[in-house]
Amino acid sequence: MKNEIIEILTNAHFSKEFVEYIKNEFPADFIPLIEQPYQYDFPDNPLLDLSKKELMHTLMYELIPLKDFFDRRNIPDNIFYDSLDDINFRINRYYNIHGEYGVSERDALWLRFIYKGEIFDLGSLRFQKFHFSNAEIERSDYDYMPLSDEMKRRFPEGEPVINVHIQTNADLRPEKIDESFEMAHEFFTTYFPEHDYTVFTCRTWMLYPPTQDILPPDSNITSFANRFEIIATNHNTKQALDRIYKTSDMEEIEQMEKHSSLAEVAYKNLDKLGVAAGVIYKVKSEQ
Repeated sequence: MKNEIIEILTNAHFSKEFVEYIKNEFPADFIPLIEQPYQYDFPDNPLLDLSKKELMHTLMYELIPLKDFFDRRNIPDNIFYDSLDDINFRINRYYNIHGEYGVSERDALWLRFIYKGEIFDLGSLRFQKFHFSNAEIERSDYDYMPLSDEMKRRFPEGEPVINVHIQTNADLRPEKIDESFEMAHEFFTTYFPEHDYTVFTCRTWMLYPPTQDILPPDSNITSFANRFEIIATNHNTKQALDRIYKTSDMEEIEQMEKHSSLAEVAYKNLDKLGVAAGVIYKVKSEQ
């Protein structure tokens, strides 16, 4: 079991330091305290009652049944290993903040999508097998983004969709995005034909229409945004600030050096920042 985990981590390009940590710290006779932990809903998931070390060991153990899931679907190994990248990212982020390996409660919640076999890294983008959810689009508090009655009629609750996620430092060049969407369509129609999706959906600051006014016409962000039909917007700036500056604290942003043209122009045009949700219909050959 331990050797299987180490092989998975190595093939998925987790850091040598973390692989060494697992070699030294993961018990050879490990027995998980919770079977199939992501069958339980949050916030009542028993994972959150584990110690940091027990949580880490459990998540490593669960890589084995996850690999079995990919194998049963005949999904290529390279897609399996690529799709573990977000686990690697969150473990390293925790280490950089706390000086020890672990994952936060919030990250343990997010990672359920990977461990349930619903998120896949395909080229420059990350795609999630999902069902349209008014609650996921609209949310609440500062993040509230109401959907019109027309949009609720067009996109019924529970309709199969593919949700698009944009990783930090994703390659947004148009040809790479074309490639990712083509890969995604081929992937889901081949390995999850029962998930007969109608649209790709995305909810991000990059789609907010006024943001395009402050970007150059040849911007990769603008090119990406123009692919989508916008179905809802919110003028709240928090997500944009967090993604551009890694903080939404305006005093902190004011003091920091702006090392990119985007960081410079966004700071001067806060009224142009917000978040939006959009859709792209299936590739034309399938319509």
